[in-house]
Amino acid sequence: MKKRVLAVLLVAVMMVGLLPGCGQNSNNSSTAKPTEAAQTSASNGSVKATPTPVPDSKTGSTAAFTEAPELKARVESGELPPVEKRLPDPSDVMVETMESIGTYGEAFTFTFNGKNAQWFYGKITEEPLFRFKTDGTIEPNVAKGYDVNENATEYTIYLRKGMKWSDGMPFTADDVLFFYYEMCIPETFGKSLWDCFKVKDENGNETIAEFEKVDDYTFKVKFQAPKPTFLEELAINGKWCFAPAHWYKQILPKFIGEAEAEKKAKEMGYSDVAAMGKETGYYYWNVPGRPTLRPWVVFENRPNNDCDGDYFVMERNPYYWKVDEKGQQLPYINELRFIKIQDPEQGLLKILDGTVDVAAVSYADYDVLYENMERGGYEFVEWASVSWADTVSQLHLNQTVKDEKKRALFQNPDFRQALSIAVDREEYAEILSEGFAQGRQAAPAEGAMGYSEEWANKWTEYNPEKAKQLLESCGLVMGSDGYYDFADGTDFVLNIQAMTDANADASAELLMKYFKEVGIKTTYKTMDRSVLENMLASNDHEAVLAPVTPASTFSIILRPDTVVPVRNYAAWYGAVGNWVASNGKEGVEPTGDLKKLCELYQQMRSAITAEEKERIALEMLKLHEKNIWIIGYMEALPTLIIKDKKIKNFPENSIFCDEFRDFGIAHFQCLYYGD
Repeated sequence: MKKRVLAVLLVAVMMVGLLPGCGQNSNNSSTAKPTEAAQTSASNGSVKATPTPVPDSKTGSTAAFTEAPELKARVESGELPPVEKRLPDPSDVMVETMESIGTYGEAFTFTFNGKNAQWFYGKITEEPLFRFKTDGTIEPNVAKGYDVNENATEYTIYLRKGMKWSDGMPFTADDVLFFYYEMCIPETFGKSLWDCFKVKDENGNETIAEFEKVDDYTFKVKFQAPKPTFLEELAINGKWCFAPAHWYKQILPKFIGEAEAEKKAKEMGYSDVAAMGKETGYYYWNVPGRPTLRPWVVFENRPNNDCDGDYFVMERNPYYWKVDEKGQQLPYINELRFIKIQDPEQGLLKILDGTVDVAAVSYADYDVLYENMERGGYEFVEWASVSWADTVSQLHLNQTVKDEKKRALFQNPDFRQALSIAVDREEYAEILSEGFAQGRQAAPAEGAMGYSEEWANKWTEYNPEKAKQLLESCGLVMGSDGYYDFADGTDFVLNIQAMTDANADASAELLMKYFKEVGIKTTYKTMDRSVLENMLASNDHEAVLAPVTPASTFSIILRPDTVVPVRNYAAWYGAVGNWVASNGKEGVEPTGDLKKLCELYQQMRSAITAEEKERIALEMLKLHEKNIWIIGYMEALPTLIIKDKKIKNFPENSIFCDEFRDFGIAHFQCLYYGD
């Protein structure tokens, strides 16, 4: 697919998706022919859609609900109730529409690097209250519909009657309120309350949402000021908007006492109750036996099935609440299998021999992948990217680095410009991308809000002599060893850090060569993701290459945290994220334009209209263009994907981004093997 086509796709989605109030209200989403009511925007008030017809064995108009052979055998043995007893009430079953009706199959196989890959398999199995569609609008998912008042201060959300957790227990509004009041607000699951549950009024006063149960399948969310983007934000964070109350009441201190809870934590393999709360609450899809609403789950009865082991399996959820238009209970595939690899080369071999069914791959491997397509039985798919620059080419200088002399240097735009123009981007991109990519600055993708060609080309000219002049203007002096020192004669060393799994070694080697040529001494160290994340949390990082959270955003309005200090998240803004999240009680207070960026973010949160939010968002992006806090050296190419050519219903055109849950937008429960 040509890059221009991808840009057009991105523009089309952005036009719909970046503004609030663009979702569709529906009591039964993913239908073949949405009713007129279902087309109504959330901003237009309270509307409910006509329920979608589902299979009814009594009328004979459509086939009865059916299930996978593996589940049918368990029903016949008495292990499971019949499929119609496991699904929600017929009018509340979610019917997925897709290009073709599928057939049941055995397994999809992937490679992974242990628990570090938990977000990969977490996203492809995710089921939030509301989800994004490929056109950027939202639709009900776990929720079957909603009403919203005119000023977007009260949302009434309807659940699916008869829906069940993966252990067969009822899923109700009690599970939503339990999560909010017992896990989210008290931070039982190890994270602070998300901004999607907060609102600021026009005076900047912040309050949190109030959840109220109406009945078993209805609850209200009330805000003290307008929250027009609430549903879109839930589409991103909605996987943490409910929890199995019946399960947690058997392990949490409030319900069984501190001593018994500590005992439970130890029995489950956790160091203490806090660790148990975080692992079972935040990373819950890893936990054997923890009930979920996902299409595949980790059951306790499978020995040696460890998400950090050599082989990991997620099995079909027998109580999954979706069917296809023919009435077949989803998912089509019985298992997701993950084979642990030690390095990218091993993963490539698994693709070449046909073991892997779906994977994102490197353009550097394109030639060998292309040559072995027939042998491996796969084909290529390209999805658009919203990354500001290729991840391995993003260099994030910690604006709050603890070394005061380095902090002054990193905060100086001239120093950042020097690091930017010291690199021959043409050569860099040719080597790293095998000629597929071009040099570029870190800036919004073409078609995205804030994009400008001028920004994409800012500070991209290769000019090592000017880079040296800029370094000297920053107060650095050339030492006798040919490297720049601080003015007091002490060594200046740029310490670059990266995740081991980021595959940034080649990028680092090139950057270190260019930096050496202009007199900058560098070191490079890779580490496990968890180690780097701990460094970020304690503000002990300096210059991060290929960061855990690269600058990439579908909508700065909905998901600003990679490019705006919102919480302890992105490497470049360091401890400013903590300062914002704690309302100034922790972290490091920003200065200058970085402080202005934080102030604009708070103004955007208080803005009521879509137009005002967009105006402020553009101001924020202009500050980024002015300062280049994030340096990028190469454009982000479309995400290159290989998939087994027999897999059906896989989207040919989409956007690979966190808001769309990366591969999650493919709806793996709808994929199957065809002829």
